[in-house]
Amino acid sequence: MLESLVNIFAQIHVYASQNALIPHRWAFVLPLMNVISTITQDVVAIAGISGLLRVGYFLYHFQLSDWKDLLLRTCFQWMKPFINKKLQKISNKILKEADSMLAKEPNRTIRLSLPKNGLGDEIILNELSLCANRENTKCQTGKISGTLYSGGNKHSELMCKVYEFYLWSNPLKPGVWPRVNQCEAEIVAMTARILNGAPIGCVTSGGTESILTAVRAHVELFGKQRGIACPEIICGSTAHCALNKACEVLNVRLLCIDCDDDNSYELKAAAVEKQITCNTIMIFASAPSFPHGIIDPIDDLSALAKQYDIGLHVDACLGGFILPFCQEDIVPRAFDFRLPGVTSMSADTHKYGHATKGTSVVLFKSSDLQHASYFSYSHWSGGLYITPTFAGSRPGALIACAWAALVSIGESGYQQRAQVIVEATRRIADAIKSIDGLKLMTQNPTIVVCFTSDVFNIYRLKDAMSKIGWSLNPLQQPAAVNICVTENLDVDDLLRDLRAAVDEVKASIPQQKIGGTEMIYKTIRMLPPAAVEFAMHRFTDASLAP
Repeated sequence: MLESLVNIFAQIHVYASQNALIPHRWAFVLPLMNVISTITQDVVAIAGISGLLRVGYFLYHFQLSDWKDLLLRTCFQWMKPFINKKLQKISNKILKEADSMLAKEPNRTIRLSLPKNGLGDEIILNELSLCANRENTKCQTGKISGTLYSGGNKHSELMCKVYEFYLWSNPLKPGVWPRVNQCEAEIVAMTARILNGAPIGCVTSGGTESILTAVRAHVELFGKQRGIACPEIICGSTAHCALNKACEVLNVRLLCIDCDDDNSYELKAAAVEKQITCNTIMIFASAPSFPHGIIDPIDDLSALAKQYDIGLHVDACLGGFILPFCQEDIVPRAFDFRLPGVTSMSADTHKYGHATKGTSVVLFKSSDLQHASYFSYSHWSGGLYITPTFAGSRPGALIACAWAALVSIGESGYQQRAQVIVEATRRIADAIKSIDGLKLMTQNPTIVVCFTSDVFNIYRLKDAMSKIGWSLNPLQQPAAVNICVTENLDVDDLLRDLRAAVDEVKASIPQQKIGGTEMIYKTIRMLPPAAVEFAMHRFTDASLAP
């Protein structure tokens, strides 16, 4: 379009010159028009060259997996109207296998509109207590991987009492509940102390929001303020998918490096360095990763971050309240703010911090980076508005509970709990090594034990354990199962049932039909990503239904 305007302008200039349309006293206009025409053509040329360079950069750095995904998604959108019935059939098949996961009572009371008159307190409490007692009993059997990180009647009673104190509080109004804001500041300071950082950060609703907040801060400080229009973040394939969500929301390109090549399942600095460009704003590392429980070589990645002057976020949502309390022989390499290249960290208080669900901490190396994470708006008719997190109003009661959890357990309590969990983890790992048919995928684990099998499909073992009440985590690429060890996990029962389940699966290999988790993941591997997401959307629809 701009080139067309230049051509029209040039033709007007030539026509005006040849036909003497401009009076003599305005003759200076002709050379001025000539200069403007030349400058405009130069601008068009520069814009064209810049566009070609951008296309070349895009083509050079676009990974093969990106091209494949783009092609499959495009084809899927074209073909979707013609294969809709087939998709419905596939998704129904997956839903049928996954229906038991929802565990909804067949005779439950369902209300789709407000009752004409409000229900009495006794009716409400009785209705909820019936389900709560049953569901909580299931969670307290010691057969769940992760999920329930705290237990004990005494700790639960403390959390209930503290929550009641600040039931209606909101940190958005610091002048009304100053003690809640003090609790938040102290949580940040205590978490920063154990991670060897400065007390700079805030409390979020969970690990996902902590990662979102950290990414936004890096986009602002390492991206926009440096004039980077197309920011990029580098991570490993084991990174938590909350990072994918953050990049999608904030329009950041994510370069994912395969961590399975050498079976180490860690993000190697050499592989990261090959992907660093002028658009790179941050490296994302895990301590440890959720799937395999591997601590990435943060020290090597820190050196890279310093060398190229980019950010490094350490996702310690899982290990933030375990690893700092482990001995050096268990965690021999630094992973926190002791390393100069680490610019932000996340640690979940509602996991091994033993707080109630709904709190996490995001920490920053500098105030400049934290300020880059703030949302502020000074022209709103409602007054000056600023929030340190994505949320506006936040439940102050949860912040108070997180504070109470930290100060009630204390340093010695966390050290004791870390020792118990690491010992249990190593015991499970050693036992899995001795079970014929199982293959341990993580060496020297601290929190997570990940294993697979070369003898049978590991998903069959997962389903066999599910039948006797165990809730273990299925993994993919490669197929595996992991156990996130907590204080509530009954290790003796786990190892006994695991050995029995392995024997059962091995004995039934010849006549066993494909179904359950194996069928779900086998079907998923046959489908393009967009079709898998279609089925996942259907499942989420079902989970949100009454």
